[in-house]
Amino acid sequence: MDNKLMQEIVSGSLISSAIEPRSKFSFTSWWDQLCAVVSAIPYVGGSLSTEIQSIKDSVAEYKAYEFFRKFTCFVCELGELTDKQRTEFVAEVERVAEDASGNVIMGLVDRLDNINKEKILANLVVAKGKGKISIEDFFRLSSMLERIPYVDLAKLELYNQDFYDNEGDSELLFATGALQQTIIDEDTGNRYILSKLGRKLLRFGLGLDVSDMQPIGTKVASPKWFNISDTEPISKEEIENIVERQSAKQSYNESDQAMFDYDAVRGK
Repeated sequence: MDNKLMQEIVSGSLISSAIEPRSKFSFTSWWDQLCAVVSAIPYVGGSLSTEIQSIKDSVAEYKAYEFFRKFTCFVCELGELTDKQRTEFVAEVERVAEDASGNVIMGLVDRLDNINKEKILANLVVAKGKGKISIEDFFRLSSMLERIPYVDLAKLELYNQDFYDNEGDSELLFATGALQQTIIDEDTGNRYILSKLGRKLLRFGLGLDVSDMQPIGTKVASPKWFNISDTEPISKEEIENIVERQSAKQSYNESDQAMFDYDAVRGK
């Protein structure tokens, strides 16, 4: 399918509140849902609906087919938004991204590696449309969603409090910006908690409760290098020797002999 046509379908769907949300996404009827979505686009919906039928049985159009499967899941979750909220969202996307909204949303939808992430992306659009997050946070959270494996999204809720998972998702989630480090401990392992963005992804993307606790900074637990008891004490004799050496050095530096030796080194 022509890329320009795909952009037209995407941008037209974003601003059409005639598209009704489905109570539950069905993998068997998504094509009928897509046709219903496209038909609801003002002015050109009917012709576009006829056009997309051409990709249904075409092997060469697999990429377009797969994109629209994900896009249908995404766009049918935007029914809460009014015409005004949709229009304002599209305008902000184009202002910040400096690109056509159809191009931008196509990229966001297509890059998600699991169709179940599309509903989460739609939730972020709704949150932005209702003014609960900024447009900048929308793009940050969308990028974070793209980088987190779908199987690890369910783990985010564990980090409402200090936590470490031996399965390895802690380091991965930390690298995406969803977590921040709270405790560094070489004995029991480091601990992580949701970052500010991670909390927003959990609340506005996944619709889960988020703890109000927001730690400040990172603590170091029981640093061994501060354990004075492990250090042997300095004897009185050693202290006196150190003082004596320092006094002798100071006396020499202040003497005429030190100046004579310095002139000799310089060849005077």
